[in-house]
Parts: sequence; structure tokens; C-alpha cells
Amino acid sequence: MWSRGFILLCAIVFVVGLVTGPVQMLFPVYAETVLEESALFAALLRALPIGLGGISALIGGTLCDRFGRKLTVLIGMTGAIVVGTLFTTQLPLFLWGILCYEGIASGFKTAGGQTYLISSVSPERLGLATGLYFISSTVGNAIGSAIAGEVIDRTSYSTFGIGAVVLAGVLFVGACLFLPRLAHASNTQRKREGVWKSTLNVAAYLNLIRRREMQMLVGLRVFPTYYWGSVNLLMPVLIERFVGVKATGYYSAISLLFAFGCQLAVGRICDAVGHRAPALVANAIVTLLAFGMAFFHTSSIALGVFWILGAGAAWALSTTIPRFINEFTEPDEKGHGVGLTHLAWSTGFLLGYVASGFLVNISVHAPFIVAGISLIFSTGIAYRFWQTNIGRAN
Repeated sequence: MWSRGFILLCAIVFVVGLVTGPVQMLFPVYAETVLEESALFAALLRALPIGLGGISALIGGTLCDRFGRKLTVLIGMTGAIVVGTLFTTQLPLFLWGILCYEGIASGFKTAGGQTYLISSVSPERLGLATGLYFISSTVGNAIGSAIAGEVIDRTSYSTFGIGAVVLAGVLFVGACLFLPRLAHASNTQRKREGVWKSTLNVAAYLNLIRRREMQMLVGLRVFPTYYWGSVNLLMPVLIERFVGVKATGYYSAISLLFAFGCQLAVGRICDAVGHRAPALVANAIVTLLAFGMAFFHTSSIALGVFWILGAGAAWALSTTIPRFINEFTEPDEKGHGVGLTHLAWSTGFLLGYVASGFLVNISVHAPFIVAGISLIFSTGIAYRFWQTNIGRAN
């Protein structure tokens, strides 16, 4: 498992997390305090990029299976270079352009990174490897959020943005030089196809989505990510109103560090007992926490605690997903499986982000109630997966 490629991949997602995590977390605050816009404005401004990320993940997944994992990872990393400039401008046209490009690149990064992960470790160690992969991103997000809160509080948003651009550029050059290429499965027929057709391989995705287990897996991504989209939009804004931007950065850092422990634990559990039971438990926990946020939204301490616990449960659930993908796809379908599930992730995040921007105008607790209802559906899907596994064992 400890190959040079896997170690460097974790290092890459760590540094990308340093850059992109704080920008995504603090953008709603930036929109409210600097741009003097509402949470709904931030939601709508990010809606298109999130959707583009889901679509580009489909292309990225096909590129992984057709041309290799490293190229797709490198394309995705370019988004981290430009996203820092988000905090250096207040012009709507530039904000749209930056977010759209970062959204497209994020789809390639996710497809390339997770497919590289699945291809670089053995299946029996994939749970731990997935935990470490996501932990690298989580710790990067946590440290980056803490640093961002300090830098912005002491200087300005633009200072942090410029530093993020420089750091991401150095990382990209290093990845070009040192990240190893991996062998990838590609059948003879696919090699004969033109670049355009192989890049937009609709037939392969239709073949995947016709399978019952993949349809359920898509649901397992859409419904929890609706909750995660709601949390990403509302929690930084609500916490900032109580305690300020500096403390908000630390709240985010603590939540992600807690998620670090949950990811590592769930990764090990998945390798020991499988991934279906952990997925069910994580879904049930995050469902309860969503309703907790709805009924205790007037307390900064309660919101902070539920934010921290919810991040741990949500990331624990994400740790099980690559194992589901590996289970349900053939060797030459891994990239397509990642692309399809990331489209589901983007769809859920988009719906949660935009719907919560509207619902919060009705009441603060309404977005969290709707998110909790969506999690009831995903918990039912996780239960079906778990029940089916028990039936096979018997």
C-alpha cells in the first residue's frame, strides 16, 4: 500500500485541501461581509460550478479509463491554482469565471484522484487507504481553515488568496515531475475509438446506471450530500454571526480534525468487517445530527458541536464509497464508476446548497429539517445494502 504513487497522491490532496477548503468554507462569509450579499447570492453563485463539476467528473472518469490517472489528476489540480483569486476580486463576471473553472477542474480532480487511489492499492487494504486519502484532504482543509482565519483577520482576504495561488502553482509543478503514472485497463475496441467518442462515453455510463446496485449507490451519494451542501452554506454564516470569522475558521478546523479520526477508524473497520455496516451506522448518525441542528440553531455551542459531529459522520460515510465502487465495477470501469458517483455527489450538493439558500429565508431550521428528511432516504438505502449483505452471508 505504501507505494510512492499513493504517498504522493495523499500529499497532493493535502496541499490542495490547504488551498481550496478555506476558500469554499469562507466564501459565503466573504459574500456577506465583503460583497454585502445574502446567503442566497452565495448559493446561486456556486450552483453552476457545482453542477459543472459533476458533469466534468463524467468526462474525467472516462479519461482515467482511456488515457490514464495522472493526466486527469493534473488537469484537476489547475482548479486549485485559480480558486485563490476568488478573494482578490469583487467583480461578478470574474467571480463566475473563477468558480466555473474551479468547478470543472474539481470534477477531474475527484475522478482522477479516487481512480488513482483504487488502482494504486490492493482491494483488501482499500478501506485504510481510502481513510488515509480522505484524511489527507481533511487535515489540509482543517489546517488551511485555521490559517485562513488568522491571515484574513490580521490582513485581508486578498492576501490569503494570493498566497493560495502561489502554493498551488508550486504543487502543480511538483506533481508534473514526481507523481508516477499508473497502468490502466483499456480494451482494444476502446483504443480504436476517436478521442471525442472515448471522452464522452455515454454508453458506458448508461450500462452502469442500469444496474440496480449502482442506482442505489447513486442514492447513497445524492441524499447525504444534500445535507452536506446545506451545512457548507449555512454553518459558516451562522457561526460567524455568533463568534466572528476568526473563530469560524477554528470551528471548521476542529470539525475536520474530528473527521480525521472518524475516517481513519472507519477505514480500518471497513477492511476488517466490510463497508456496508459502517455506511449504515454513519447514515443513521448524521440523520439524527441534522434534526439536532434544526432544533438547536439558536445556540452557538450546540451548532458548533453538531457541526463537528456531523462532519465526522459525513466523512466516515464518504470513506466507504470507493469500496462500493470497487465492488460494483469491473477493472476497466473504475473511472466511470467514480465519475458517476461524483455526478451524484455534485447533484446532491447543488440541491442542498441552493435549496437551503431559499429555505433559510423562511426560517433557519427549515433547511436542516429538509436535509434530515433526505438522510432518512439514504439511511434506508444503506439498510438495504446491509440487509442484502447479511442475506448473502447466510
